[in-house]
Amino acid sequence: IVVSKTLRDHFKTVHGMNADYIPNGTHMPQPRPAKKLEALGLEPGKYVLFVGRLVPEKGVHFLCEAFSQIQTDMKLALVGGLSFSQDYVNVLKRHESDRVRLLDYVFGEALEELWSNAYCVVQPSTMEGLSIALLEALSYGRCVLVSDIPENMEVAEECALSFKSKDVADLRDKLSHLIAHPEEVARLGAQARM
Repeated sequence: IVVSKTLRDHFKTVHGMNADYIPNGTHMPQPRPAKKLEALGLEPGKYVLFVGRLVPEKGVHFLCEAFSQIQTDMKLALVGGLSFSQDYVNVLKRHESDRVRLLDYVFGEALEELWSNAYCVVQPSTMEGLSIALLEALSYGRCVLVSDIPENMEVAEECALSFKSKDVADLRDKLSHLIAHPEEVARLGAQARM
């Protein structure tokens, strides 16, 4: 069993095996007003969000580097914890500042508020199966900026902006573009829930 068409094709091509495709899914949530964000040092609509495990293949270091090159009053909220990856988390902590908030795992209503009130969401993964975080971001009607790996593109199609995977300059330019164009962020967010 595989969670994406990309994985199904990989197993057929590389291993000569047929696999059943059963995609991940998520519910269509009701967006939440911001009540707990202030305690996290964030304001509604004034932060870029990443949610996921803090491991190298999620590409968060590319996002931190790109964000550090952007002049903005937005903050970057990194939500997630380590997964046998303390050395990698230590690398990310070097970026932590008033502008870059390295949060632990967040659950329940607080996570729902983070999704609901993010300006946009970035998923810079270098490899995926089928990202639950990407599905959740889209279900909340968030504009999403994703790396152009096949697994992300399979999900995002026309409702997200993409950048070349592992390319910090392209990520910086696309994120800067979104920050400067709230009308495009609103349009892509609206498409995400369709």
